[in-house]
Amino acid sequence: MVALTIFGVFLILMLIGVPVIIALAVGTLAAMAQIGLADSLRTLYVFPLNILEGIDSPALLAIPFFILAGHLMTAIGLTDRIFVLANSLVGHLRAGLAQVNVVCSLFFGGVTGSAIADVAGIGNLVIGQMESRGYPRPFAAALTVASSVIGPTMWPSVPLLIYAFGAQVSVERMFLAGIGPGIVLVLALLAYNRIVARRYNVPLTPRPPLGRIAGEFGRSGWALLAPIIIIGAITTGFASPVEAGVIACAYTLLLGIVYRSLSLARVRHAMTETVLLFGSVLMVIGVSAAMSWVLTYDQVPQKLAAGVLSLTDNKYLFLLIVVAFFLLIGTVLENIPAMVILIPIMMPLVDHFGIDRVHFGLIMVYGLLIGIVSPPVGVALFIVTKIADITFEEVCQAILPFFVPLIVVLFIITYAPAVVLFIPNLLLGGA
Repeated sequence: MVALTIFGVFLILMLIGVPVIIALAVGTLAAMAQIGLADSLRTLYVFPLNILEGIDSPALLAIPFFILAGHLMTAIGLTDRIFVLANSLVGHLRAGLAQVNVVCSLFFGGVTGSAIADVAGIGNLVIGQMESRGYPRPFAAALTVASSVIGPTMWPSVPLLIYAFGAQVSVERMFLAGIGPGIVLVLALLAYNRIVARRYNVPLTPRPPLGRIAGEFGRSGWALLAPIIIIGAITTGFASPVEAGVIACAYTLLLGIVYRSLSLARVRHAMTETVLLFGSVLMVIGVSAAMSWVLTYDQVPQKLAAGVLSLTDNKYLFLLIVVAFFLLIGTVLENIPAMVILIPIMMPLVDHFGIDRVHFGLIMVYGLLIGIVSPPVGVALFIVTKIADITFEEVCQAILPFFVPLIVVLFIITYAPAVVLFIPNLLLGGA
């Protein structure tokens, strides 16, 4: 009943437009009152104390530095450089600019680690270029949204960091584990573009000479080294995740100086956006820690585990249920709040079924990221409607076919754990 109270109050308040943090806090306080923990001021201290304990972790210091590095990358204006490089690599292929869109997301997501930053950063340029070559604007907008999932899945990103913190797994394993799924996703979208884009009579462009491609790498390649530097610094033990975040910020500032595109106003804007975003992340983590304490006090995880085990003791059927659940939750709740809420509830079940926590982390992160591109709450959909100047209904209709490759990749990640675990096991040894 405690879980029903928390999530019932939470969903009702969400539906009437109450912010996520307040809705979750009110739901948690209602549950505390239900089990008698809010009868006196002394027992009510449990709520703020658990919020403070939830955010009292040095590991969380890595998050603002990674967020800041992403904002700084956007501030130094890498969009044009990355587009020209991607165009020189794959622009001559069939469905060339559609493939350029995917490769741009691969590169840009690698330096920002954010789906939203990807859509906002490259959307206007790529969508405009695709439309000028004969692609329908809704198709170009939908592809931009679908490919934005690549960055936070494959490269160092805040969702991967938050899962590593919540599930108590190593950050380096999480970062390395995202490479395999990211490659599979890129290949799936490239193949899908090649098949679907045949219906559009778009002209082919000649293959550029190797000298031009090498020149574009020289012009933009330093920026693409950012994720490699971050992952390399952590996996080799040269730096902790927090120190790697600082290195990423310093490297980005250095690039801005070299490219002569960084100004004090842009740095100030990036820092302001970082503080606002990190503040909201901390609030969600803190309130979720209080919620988790209430759920644990009432033994909800144990009851949930018993309920699931009464339905099935088959690991593969459990994973199917989990995948469907993540896809459903992702349509109504943003990925970071959903992760923070669900991680402590799901971990006992994950351990019972013998599922590797890193493997499950990629299922959760990627499954919930699909929610970013899913109606009715998909944040990226609302952003791209403004960038592409199309209606929400148009982009929703255009995005539906892209769920085929996105969900196929989700099932590959779920039922082929080697795709996730091969690289971390190869470089770091068995878990």
